[in-house]
Amino acid sequence: MKMEIEGLNVCGFEWGNKHNPTIILLHGLTNNALGFNELAEELQDHFHLYSIDLPGHGETSSFNEEKRYSFQLLTKWLEKVCLTLSDQPVFLIGHSWGAALALHFSSQFSERVQGVVMIDGGYLHFDEDPSETLEELLEHMSQWVTESYFPSIDDYEEKKKEEIGRWSQELKQMVHRDMKKVKGGVAMRASENTVRAIVKSLYYEPCRDIFSQINVPTFLLRATLPEEGEEIRKEEALRMQRELGEACKISAIPKTGHVLHWQKPEETFKMIEHWLHEKIAVQYEQ
Repeated sequence: MKMEIEGLNVCGFEWGNKHNPTIILLHGLTNNALGFNELAEELQDHFHLYSIDLPGHGETSSFNEEKRYSFQLLTKWLEKVCLTLSDQPVFLIGHSWGAALALHFSSQFSERVQGVVMIDGGYLHFDEDPSETLEELLEHMSQWVTESYFPSIDDYEEKKKEEIGRWSQELKQMVHRDMKKVKGGVAMRASENTVRAIVKSLYYEPCRDIFSQINVPTFLLRATLPEEGEEIRKEEALRMQRELGEACKISAIPKTGHVLHWQKPEETFKMIEHWLHEKIAVQYEQ
């Protein structure tokens, strides 16, 4: 699937029947549209799904200005994507940065959204960590990108297998799409400038500032590892739930880290599917 939005070549994938409710899938920082291929295959019998490479990721072009990665402008770009893909309100499912983007979009364009599923994103905020300044954080992210170089794609695969704890053909396809060939090996597709711009938007535009503006059903599935971060995860999740009210559901997936939809797919997908069907049933009753 390819389209042009505001002069940007946007790539992605499509699953399911167009007559079913539409879901737009938004991946996390440095990932790509195939980060949701296992979930899409699970849901495609009952939903029409689009997963897009967000700007500067996968095969979608990068923005040429840092400010366009701000949530204020990125949500307006995403509205044009949604209008291109569906003339009806959609469900949004986002992981990490994608979850934060889904929340920001919902705060601005609630009439376009039936509900939001957040996979370990949208509730923790960079600016609440007193041990690291923004400049230190940006330097850390720059180092992470520049050091994400591997002699071969097989070496990167081994690293991801260890991180995720399981493997599949779908994960392999996703991992290969994260990287690009460079002289002597492979490196991350997302550039240092793109990553730094996104981190700035997450820092300067935290989701907690727009919780009061969200009036669509939300469902957070959060990680529980590492254990030393569990107290702050619980606190921040409950803070968000208080702000969003009864329309916000939160579930913790035991023994999972930040990529819980890859680590425990069956449990995660079952909970997402149940919530989606529940929301659709309520809307039909109304």
